[in-house]
Order: sequence, then C-alpha cells, then structure tokens
Amino acid sequence: MFSLTQRHQSYLWLILNTIVWGAAFVISKPAFEVTTPFRFLFYRFFIAATLVIPLLWRYRKNTWNNPRSLLMISGLEMIGTTCTLIFLWGGLALTSAIEANMIATTAPIFVVLLGVWWLKEKQEAVEWWGIAFALFGTICVVALPVFFMQGIALTGALLGNISIVIANISESVYFVLAKKRYQHIPKLLVVSVSFYIGLFSFAILSLAEAGWSVNQLLQHISVDLLDMRVILGAGYMAVFGSIIGLTAYIQGQNGIEASEAAIFRYLQPIIYIPLGIWLLHEELYAIQALSLVIIIIGFILSEQRDGQESHAVHARHGVPANVAHSQSLLSKVRYKFRRLVGHQ
Repeated sequence: MFSLTQRHQSYLWLILNTIVWGAAFVISKPAFEVTTPFRFLFYRFFIAATLVIPLLWRYRKNTWNNPRSLLMISGLEMIGTTCTLIFLWGGLALTSAIEANMIATTAPIFVVLLGVWWLKEKQEAVEWWGIAFALFGTICVVALPVFFMQGIALTGALLGNISIVIANISESVYFVLAKKRYQHIPKLLVVSVSFYIGLFSFAILSLAEAGWSVNQLLQHISVDLLDMRVILGAGYMAVFGSIIGLTAYIQGQNGIEASEAAIFRYLQPIIYIPLGIWLLHEELYAIQALSLVIIIIGFILSEQRDGQESHAVHARHGVPANVAHSQSLLSKVRYKFRRLVGHQ
C-alpha cells in the first residue's frame, strides 16, 4: 500500500496552506462592498471562537489556574490580533487584493529590521542587499496608485497600502515581544485565546462604529448576514484562514527544514494573482509584476550567506543544530514563529 513520507506529507500541508492563505484576501474582498472591516472581523472571530471552545476546555488548567499567563497572552494578542488586523483588513478595504497580498508578503523584512534595531541581531552584507531589494519592491507597490489613479481613488488606495505596511510593522512588534514569552505555552492555547481577543475587540469596535447604539449595530448585522459575500468571506476566514490554514502551516513545518518551507511563500502569487484577475476583475500592471520579482529577488539574496558564519550566528542565538543550516531571512523569521507558538 502506498504511503507518504513525512517530507511528502509536509509538502502537501504547505501546498494546502499556500492555497488557503493565498486565496484569503481575494475571497474576502467582496464582503467590504456590504460590511465594514470591524464587523467582518467580528463575524470571523465569532465563528472561529465557537469552533475552538473544545480547545479552551482542554487547556482550562493552563488558563484559569494561571491568570498571569492568561493576562500576558491577552496583552500580546491585543497587538498581534487586534492592532495588526485593524490595519491589515482596513487596508484591504481600500486597496486591491493583489496589492494587499504583495505588501503583506514582505512582513518578514520588518521582523528582521526590528530585530536588528531592538534585539541588536546581526546581518551579513548580502542579507542587507536582500533587505534593500525587498524594501525597494515594497515601496514600488505601495506607491503604485500615484501612477495610475487620481482624486479620491488615489487617496483611498494609497492609504490602504500604507495601512498594510503599518500592519506589517505591528505584526513585527508582536513577534519580537512574544519571542521569549511564548516558548513554554501551548501553541493551540495561544491561538484559541487570540480568537476570543479578536471577538471581544471587534465587537466593541463595531459597537463604537455604530455610535454605541446596540439597536443600530443589530440592524447592520441583520443586513450584512443577508448577503452571501459576507457569509462566504467571514466563514472562509474563520474555518479555512484561521483554523485549517494555521493547522496546515504548523503541520507543514514538522517534516522539512524552514528554508524549504520558505519556498512555499513564493508560490502564493500563483494563487492570488489569477484569482484576483478572474474573480475581482483586478488588473496586474507591469510595475506590480516587476516589483514582485524584485521582492522575491530580495528574499533569495538574503538567503546567500557563508555557511560557517551562519552556523556561528545561529549558535550564539541558541538555535538547535537541526535548524542551524537554515540560513535565510525567512528561515529565521519562521524559526522565531515556531518558537513563538511553542513548536520545537
């Protein structure tokens, strides 16, 4: 009987993750013709929080018996979930799904820059060249509306792109702050708590958006939930984006090196560009394609590093030997993520 090796299973998990996360913005974007980012995220986290109730029950001793740990997780998730998603999904509501995906792809660059500035981490010259290329490509994508739009459309799209850059920075702050604090906390507990932080945060923000009128908010909700674009988008993000996508990402890390896993990030444009053109009738400009190529070249350049020096740097930072040969910028970011969610 045919059986898959652990490596092949990891590939399948990461392909699933690439498809699920690559399609997320494109599937969710139409909902913003009906609802607002705050209410959309409230629906998303209401569904996700309901689905993870069994997980919270499983980890009840980790939560109720350790209120300081729960308070710490809640504080960090206010940054990683609430603050980051306010800017990320607020930006998506104003710009195209293709541009939003391209800018969000560069998030690891900001993690590394913050690590250099805050944690005094060291980078080699070739890595700085890679970072420079990726940042230049990001700037080109962010500034794209200046060349193709005018008036209100220009202002909205430019603000949307800048908002997603701010989301990348917020996420980077979250990664750096959580790097050591989440080492001994179960990853599924963190994810479950984050869903409830998102639920309560965006319920309050949605209420504020409705002028603190419960009746007004309920009216908005009743209208939103009659539209399949809202139901499909929120349901997709709750089930596939939040639960299946994250599970596939974590499972995919088990059987391969982080440097191999990083390759799958490059495949997301294969998903979101055709989907954005087909489903949303968005355009792919030549400068967008060129900027994406520059960003990917930047990531590839950042992977070129002398092996012995890289091993020495990883050793100083306490990276296990089985991870030390993974030398890329994205590899280091993904290693931090695995540490962050408690996966060794």
